[in-house]
Amino acid sequence: MRQFAFYLVCIILISTSAGCSKPVPTDVASGEIDTSSEPEQIPVQNKGQVIINLKNGKFSLKPVAEYSINAEVVSKKSYSYGWQAELAPIDLALAWGKLTEPESEKYVTFSQSDRWYYFEYKNDSPLNESYIVTHSSNNHIIPANENIQLAIKSIKKKDKVILRGFLVNAQGKYDNMDFWWNSSLTRNDTGDSSCEIFYVTKVNNGDYVYE
Repeated sequence: MRQFAFYLVCIILISTSAGCSKPVPTDVASGEIDTSSEPEQIPVQNKGQVIINLKNGKFSLKPVAEYSINAEVVSKKSYSYGWQAELAPIDLALAWGKLTEPESEKYVTFSQSDRWYYFEYKNDSPLNESYIVTHSSNNHIIPANENIQLAIKSIKKKDKVILRGFLVNAQGKYDNMDFWWNSSLTRNDTGDSSCEIFYVTKVNNGDYVYE
């Protein structure tokens, strides 16, 4: 009888652990996600900072803009080494506007590496470089909590999502060294420092909302 009880407890624990690998919806989404509009950005001032504790350090996030984006995921990349990976373990390359129309796939492709994103387009593409630059972005995702992190992990390429939260500047210490990481605040920049550092507090994906 004791053996059976122990075995039953083990099953319950394993089942509970397995269930924790999926995000828990906090609401039901309504309607199809429209990715034709521009991201919404509102400057914020004097908003309280968010403290993030890492294994070997601590960072302070200063919100610089409230941010919301309806977009298609055109590439996704996970990272696992260093302070940036602990702070923002996943990068999402997002596109909106005409880049989310099905025919754009024939002309434009995206990829990611080393916290950068890249795109290539064919000579006969109806969308030029300027349009692609201003309608796509690489986002270093800092999840606001574990449920958001699981929701971000569950996102797949070609998913249409709504992400809400704040663009932030991060500053802190890791292994007793000082580091900083500032977000871009425009969608038309390129090169170094052109990525969004995105503290995500809400995710719409498919039929569900996660907070």
